[in-house]
Amino acid sequence: MTPERRWWNTAGAWLAIGTGPAALVLGAGIADRHDGPVPVGALLAGGVAMTVLLLVPGRLGLRPPYGEGRPLAQLLEAYLPRGDRTVVGALMALAMAGWLGFNAGLGGAALGSLLNVPKWAGVVVLGLPLLAIAAAGQHRWNALALVTTAAALALIVVIATHGSPAGEPPLDAGFGTSSTLLTDIAVFVGYVAVFGLRAPDFTAGLRGRGDLWACTAILVLPTLVAATAGTMIALRSDSADLVAHLRTSDLGTALVVVAVAAPCLTAFHSGGLALQSVVPARLGGAAHPTGGHRQRLPDRAATAVIGVAGLALALTGFENALLPWLTVLAAVLPPLVVPLGWEARVRRRQRRPPRPVSAAMWLPAATLGVVLTIAGVPGAPLAGLAAAVLCTAGMHGYHRIRPSR
Repeated sequence: MTPERRWWNTAGAWLAIGTGPAALVLGAGIADRHDGPVPVGALLAGGVAMTVLLLVPGRLGLRPPYGEGRPLAQLLEAYLPRGDRTVVGALMALAMAGWLGFNAGLGGAALGSLLNVPKWAGVVVLGLPLLAIAAAGQHRWNALALVTTAAALALIVVIATHGSPAGEPPLDAGFGTSSTLLTDIAVFVGYVAVFGLRAPDFTAGLRGRGDLWACTAILVLPTLVAATAGTMIALRSDSADLVAHLRTSDLGTALVVVAVAAPCLTAFHSGGLALQSVVPARLGGAAHPTGGHRQRLPDRAATAVIGVAGLALALTGFENALLPWLTVLAAVLPPLVVPLGWEARVRRRQRRPPRPVSAAMWLPAATLGVVLTIAGVPGAPLAGLAAAVLCTAGMHGYHRIRPSR
């Protein structure tokens, strides 16, 4: 079991997500879609949805009796069959490659603007050194992560002061229409979809629910503040392009370059770990199969694969597709949280022997969410979450009546 920790021991990771440049672009994208101020009700509803998505899996990492005191990899081993863990690992690896593509693309565009060179050159100059740092090990970049978080906080201040149009508030009263409200909530869900699933990695060993609530607040509240500041980008420039908005501010552009470093490093690291759970272990030893032994993909090789994929994606302008990307993430990953939380609750109460969380409880729901998203149905990921609840309840009901047959 992970040694006991308090909320301040992991606060940096939560704060880094809440203050990242992606939160600014998120707010700008929503305002651009509304063609004006963002309804405050939509912002608050998005905050509630993020909170739930962080609390449910995050509780699994808490020390007993509140949770199990284990990080995500160990929890998945205890809850999911091997084949299903491979599917989850593949989805996580793809998600981290996508986040790397967004952050490296945004930082590369900012660096290109600052140095007056093409964007692809900015991506290469920024991305390759970060790949080398990530491959050197997590202990080599913890201090850099703190610096980039400070830069992200400074960037929010720059946007809030530089980008506010006279006389036009960033927020509007109400919730908007039902379709826009569901769409807005979905992108907030997508924003924390990956981190929410990985939350046990950052709650493992926390003493109690108070620590979990503190960590969640450290992520959700700054995200809402940053998104509100980000709306000013669209209100002033009629676009969600952060780099173009800061073109006259060398300080702001430089802060973007520094601020994306921590998210890029996290994507390299987490994507590599996810990939290691997917790639079949190679066989070594003097004899096979009797004398061989299984070895996982080396850390540096896994990091390099994710790095190449993410940086290639960064060259395509992926940073301009944040909202569609978040909508897809909201459809794919959160449905797994439903059966995990359900089964964890049953195990805590010790009402029956543990059962594995089967793919039937969440994968059809995720597929439905993706299909509806492609079809352009407003709030499609939320329909996927509702389907996950039905699938999970149906499977548990089936298991209850099956012994009587």
